[in-house]
This record gives sequence, structure tokens and C-alpha cells, in this order.
Amino acid sequence: MADLTENPPPPGTPGEASEIVAFIERARDRGASDEFITYLLRRFGWPERNIERAFFEVYERLTGYPMPAPPLGGGESAKDAFSYLLAFAMLGLWSQALGQIAFVVINQALPDATQTSYGAYYELAFSLARLIVAYPVYLWVMRLLNRELARHREKHFSGVRKWLTYLTLLIVALIGIGTLIAFLTSFLRGELTTRFVLKVLTVLVIDGGIFLYYLNWLQRSPTNVRTRR
Repeated sequence: MADLTENPPPPGTPGEASEIVAFIERARDRGASDEFITYLLRRFGWPERNIERAFFEVYERLTGYPMPAPPLGGGESAKDAFSYLLAFAMLGLWSQALGQIAFVVINQALPDATQTSYGAYYELAFSLARLIVAYPVYLWVMRLLNRELARHREKHFSGVRKWLTYLTLLIVALIGIGTLIAFLTSFLRGELTTRFVLKVLTVLVIDGGIFLYYLNWLQRSPTNVRTRR
């Protein structure tokens, strides 16, 4: 068997799966746990899908029975995509509404003589309406998603979950970066005001909280997900 620690075959080449399978079987014979073998392969750069397929083959050989086929769609189903998209859409609505409410409060507490407060109450009412509707829906959908993760460990590695969550993290990161750029621009121009600084802090607190939560949520192990039901 070729030494995987020196020159692994590039993904997609013939014999790739058999080499990983042979490595897993040899390591298991030496007493290594499946978790440790998986950790080594991940650290070395093997894609998650390749590792999973190799373990499927290993256990098919051990049991002498083919891996049962999952239901049509499996963890990558349209239902999962709908749930994640709905959750992230509601996240955008309630977080933007919360920030807008904070902006209205800041504007009222520190009024600007050059600007009129006309329409502030309409803006506040609209933001409150969005927050009251979107936030409970968001909590409900996230509760359903966490229950699914606890019941079905394979969904923890779902491509739908990873892609959409990373896309959300990208958007959140871009918002934070844009806010910092706006802050530095005003600072370098000498145009900083207390109102502007408070608004920047509001955006960074909301944005940073969301980023940290989803980063932790994405990296949570299947074991930890199961214990948090």
C-alpha cells in the first residue's frame, strides 16, 4: 500500500478509495479508533466525502452486507434547504430590525439639528413589526433544525447545512468589514460624532454576536449536538 503520509493520490484518481480503505483497515488492526483515523485523514486534507465513502466500504466488508440506500434526497433534501434558507432569511429580518430600532433610539437621544425627526415613529413601528414576526419564526425554525441534528447525525455533515451557513457567515463578515471601513473613513476625515460611533457599535455587536454564534454552531460536533436536545 502506498504511504499516505508522503504522496496521497489527488482526489478523483483511480485507486483513491481503495488506498484510504486499506489505510483504515490497517490502522484499525493496530487498535486505532475510527474517530482518530478520521481525524488524521481530515488533518492530512482528505475531503469528508472521501473519508465517509471509505468507511462505508470498510463496514460493508466487516458486515458482509451492503450499506442500505438512504431515502430519496437524504440529508441534502429540498426540505433541509428550505428550512435553512427560511432561518437565515428570518435572521436577516430580525437582526436588521433590531439594529434599526437601536438607530431610532440613538437619533432620539442625540438629535441632530440639521435633520428632521419626521417619520421616526413610522420607522420604529415598522421595525418592531418585523422583529415581533421574524424573531419567533427564526427561533422555531432553529429549534426544528437543532432537533434534526440531534436525531440524525448524518445531517451534521450535510452539504446544504455547511454551504448555506458559510454563505451566511460570509455575508455577516462583509457587513462587519464594511462597518469598520465606514468607521475608519469617518475617523480619518475627522467627522466622527457620538451618534455615528454608537451606531457603529450597535452594528458590530449584533453582527459579531451572529458571526460567533454560527461559527460555534457550525463547528459543534455531532456528540455535542446530541447532548443539547
